[in-house]
Amino acid sequence: MKAIGIGLLLLLGGCAGLGSPDPASPYYVYSSGWTAQLNRPLTIEPGNATVRLQYGRVVPRNGVQEHDPFCVVELNTVSAQPQTLQPGRFDVLRVTRSVSHIAAAPSLIGISFGDDGGGPSFLYYMTEFRLRDAAQPDLRGMTCVWDQMAPGNRALMRHLTLAEIQSALGDWMRLIPPRAY
Repeated sequence: MKAIGIGLLLLLGGCAGLGSPDPASPYYVYSSGWTAQLNRPLTIEPGNATVRLQYGRVVPRNGVQEHDPFCVVELNTVSAQPQTLQPGRFDVLRVTRSVSHIAAAPSLIGISFGDDGGGPSFLYYMTEFRLRDAAQPDLRGMTCVWDQMAPGNRALMRHLTLAEIQSALGDWMRLIPPRAY
């Protein structure tokens, strides 16, 4: 009977989340009440609905260094004209984390180009912030991510910390915890 009780206790412990109350942890659990403060106008190029921030600056889609943290700010609509997100404070409606992989393209005529023969080529650990601003209803959200299959990252296999996200955003945007206004 004692063994069954210990087994049940271990089983229930295994179901416990990895959430942490420490903002320095990659397992930090974001509570409700967060806001995001955009400090200056952020322009989205024509024909796009997204803009990427990395190392504290705007970078082109093909200029992202995916092995380092970066964030993608997203609007709902693609426009033929430039779109500018105005500075302000945005409500963070929810924060979700996920892992997504993209497999390498199959090799042609039996030749492999950098593929190790199996598994994903890219393994993205993503933290998604759903944002809302009543004055700018086209704002959708922001996703912060990095590729864990990049050389040097494979041993990490974790989500970004709040500090790593802030580093990617630089002085463009700041995440503000509840009651820190």
